[in-house]
Amino acid sequence: MPPLLTAKRIVKRFGGVTALTGVDLELAEGEILGLIGPNGSGKTTLVNCLSGVLKIDEGGVSLRERKITRTPRTRRARAGMARTFQSPRLFTELSVRENVEVGLNALGHRRSGARGRVDALLRRLDISDVSRQVVSSLPYGYQRRVEIARALVGDPLILLLDEPAAGLNDFETAELRALLLEIRRENSCAIIVIDHDMNLIMNVSDRVQVLDEGRVIFMGDPRDAFKQQEVVEAYLGAG
Repeated sequence: MPPLLTAKRIVKRFGGVTALTGVDLELAEGEILGLIGPNGSGKTTLVNCLSGVLKIDEGGVSLRERKITRTPRTRRARAGMARTFQSPRLFTELSVRENVEVGLNALGHRRSGARGRVDALLRRLDISDVSRQVVSSLPYGYQRRVEIARALVGDPLILLLDEPAAGLNDFETAELRALLLEIRRENSCAIIVIDHDMNLIMNVSDRVQVLDEGRVIFMGDPRDAFKQQEVVEAYLGAG
């Protein structure tokens, strides 16, 4: 079966700085791919290129073997690519329910016909009891769940998560781990997850891809990543 998502030789420059140098990536149907690397390695830049937030300078991106390299981010979202960001980008003065409904509106769904879908998602992410509260009044862990709910409400093919465990305590991270596995199982949704929490990454990922200075230095089984000297040096320094 061909990959769900393919990126070939992605190059992204910011002025005189090359942030990505010929990066390849493949994501299979229903796979969870952990995207890791030290700070500044290019992880978020790559996800921004995949989702259409940034235009790439060289290379190509395909979704189900269809080129989307020049497709605007809104059309990529409607084709099934949803994402979250390092810091939740929520409408802080709207309620939890309203924030999730905004996700439907952005995808062209009628709000009146989607109440059941929103209700089910709020229950599933255990935020239905705070659905009428203003988002800014909620703890950070709840805000993370609201953002994931908004990303899931359109039933995406691919969920791109940028540091979803950032700011969470150990209990919340364990809940997140269970939630990601449930999303993959129940939605048949492929996931790319960036995070610095190695416990999370190693326990949810089918494969990991390690970036360093804008290039891929490892791709494979999570258990093998830190057996590679280049990976260890990228995180801890040579010697």
